[in-house]
Amino acid sequence: MIAEQLVRVIVATESREVRRLLESRPNVSFEISVHTAQISSLLSEAHLLVIDYEDLVEFGLDKAALREEVFGSRVYECTSEDFLADPASYLSGRAVNRAGKMLSLPETYTIAFVSYSGGTGRTTLAMETAFAFAEGSRLHKKKSAEPDAEQVLLVEFSHGVSSLLMLTGLECPSLSESAKDPDVELGKHRGVTLLPMDYDFSRLLPSDLLEQYLGRTMEQHRLTVIDCLWPHGLADAISSQVNLWVVVASERPDAIKNAMRLHDELTARFHDAHVWLLMNRIPEGKENHRADEANWNIALNEIKRPDEFKGELGNQILAQVFAPIWKND
Repeated sequence: MIAEQLVRVIVATESREVRRLLESRPNVSFEISVHTAQISSLLSEAHLLVIDYEDLVEFGLDKAALREEVFGSRVYECTSEDFLADPASYLSGRAVNRAGKMLSLPETYTIAFVSYSGGTGRTTLAMETAFAFAEGSRLHKKKSAEPDAEQVLLVEFSHGVSSLLMLTGLECPSLSESAKDPDVELGKHRGVTLLPMDYDFSRLLPSDLLEQYLGRTMEQHRLTVIDCLWPHGLADAISSQVNLWVVVASERPDAIKNAMRLHDELTARFHDAHVWLLMNRIPEGKENHRADEANWNIALNEIKRPDEFKGELGNQILAQVFAPIWKND
């Protein structure tokens, strides 16, 4: 389910121009403060922070500590000068379309589910998310009379036999076949376009051909979901287009350890705001469990028959990534 929300802004600057501009904008609410402690207290509800650190009054915590809190909150920040140069951009995609703080569905978005370990449920979660988004978008279009458009692309980056084809039971063109012949009709299942991997052939393609084909195809879909075993020799073809890396672990000690390592590796390359941790298959009765005291962005309880793809897991994931606009009803 998709809901409309306000863009919430913290104005931490003495600039009167910023205040006047925000007053004239619809669907925007803002709080004004130059006190560091009060700014800190407002971060949890904010999408955008317009801040000039030289204007701040240190009260309760110093500016360095506030910078750390802003970074940890994942609130998008900018100076008053940058904001005034391009306010429309900051009040739309830059601020409101970050994982966990979205007020409108992005025109295009890419989520990559990754893991070092097998057996964590990564492929099932990728499929669940793709199917749930396709179904939610279909219901939303019925209510809003939006024009038909390609909604979801599911891409597989694996080695050996395609898990995607095994789980769907379909026969459809692989990544190498599609990249060599862009006019080939791609496979579809439950409203989702499928690009299964055939690594032995795909790895022989020129890297620029693969990257250009995937880029064009991803642009034609509102959401791209990637199921990726890491490391993968072809992942560079899409890595620059991934908005959110979701590192998947289960409660096995080796899977947790590997997830921590992969999280650190991806964070070093793509920034902490673009890498999340997901704990899958939490046993009944251990809902509040946090193995190794890790900060799991998403925690999913174990369910019966996840292979039926009823959307239970996918909608939980979408409700976290596209919060608060996607409601898990």
